[in-house]
Amino acid sequence: MILRQFSFLIVVLLLVGCTTGSSLVTGNKRAPIDSTHVVIYRTAPEVNFEYIGIVKSEAVEVLLQQEALDRAVEELKNQAAKIGANGIILGHMGEKQEGYSGYTPSATGGSFYSGTDEYQTLRGDAIYVEKE
Repeated sequence: MILRQFSFLIVVLLLVGCTTGSSLVTGNKRAPIDSTHVVIYRTAPEVNFEYIGIVKSEAVEVLLQQEALDRAVEELKNQAAKIGANGIILGHMGEKQEGYSGYTPSATGGSFYSGTDEYQTLRGDAIYVEKE
């Protein structure tokens, strides 16, 4: 019983950190900045800006959808900051599901397992907004 609880705790702790992201530079890459300075826009800002690239992120839902969305937003900002963008025009917000299955052998015969992970996904245009 204790081994089962410990295994469940390890799986939960591993999944909490399951956030990934990527960026594709399509314009002029700038020096990296602190991700706390990246602003997310729903539509293009009405000031001068330049497109730097495309950023994507996803985070697995462990217990709460909002918690996964918050982690996906932070990763989106991190990806934008790496290429020097100080803004993101959010283009897509969605969910995806991914199934898994396996077998754990043991001296008593082992067991099969399967399930579905749900992810929050984000994609947007990384931009550099000119400061006044």
